[in-house]
Amino acid sequence: MAWNPFRRAPAPSPDPQRPAQAEPHASDDDGAARWRELASLLSPDVGLAEVVLQAYSSPSEYFEAHSAEAENRGIEDDAVDPWFALVDWLIENELAHELDWKDNAAELAWALSRMSAVLSSGVDLQSVDDADAHLTFGMLRANALLAPAGLELLVFDIDSDSYTIVLVASANRDRVVALAAELGHRVDAMTLDHARHSGGRDYGDGIEL
Repeated sequence: MAWNPFRRAPAPSPDPQRPAQAEPHASDDDGAARWRELASLLSPDVGLAEVVLQAYSSPSEYFEAHSAEAENRGIEDDAVDPWFALVDWLIENELAHELDWKDNAAELAWALSRMSAVLSSGVDLQSVDDADAHLTFGMLRANALLAPAGLELLVFDIDSDSYTIVLVASANRDRVVALAAELGHRVDAMTLDHARHSGGRDYGDGIEL
């Protein structure tokens, strides 16, 4: 079995087909519980939940501690959004990468080579490297190769002309998408129709890059 960076030590479960969810803390309100669960699905590192919940419950403290990241995104003290805290943490910890909408699959391949969880999976993504294909087609190819390892790339929307590519466990995809929507944000799985629309070229159903 390929190593999966999201896999924890096995624990007894009444339903082995359902991904484990984070237990809410007694102090969590509904919003905090959702942010905590989303963070747990994206990384086993509790540091993600800590920074996201700080942005949620104490935005001024988050802004003071992470002023450089906030200012880089043009975020003011009174407009701190846990979504950007989550995205920036994932990028900083090599579970995500932000690419320009005009980038090609070769630039996607370069980004993936900098994501430690992708490298740790042991999946050979060399065939993604194609300067003549849009990055969306590169995502389709990468996901086809990552699927046997139980991994998938998703796009986290940050209301800009860039693609924030995030690596997730495939078993968590639907819940990640649903939680993002509940929290007022959007996560997209890459589809052939999306790639054709964004990439402007039709590579056919075989997704040959």
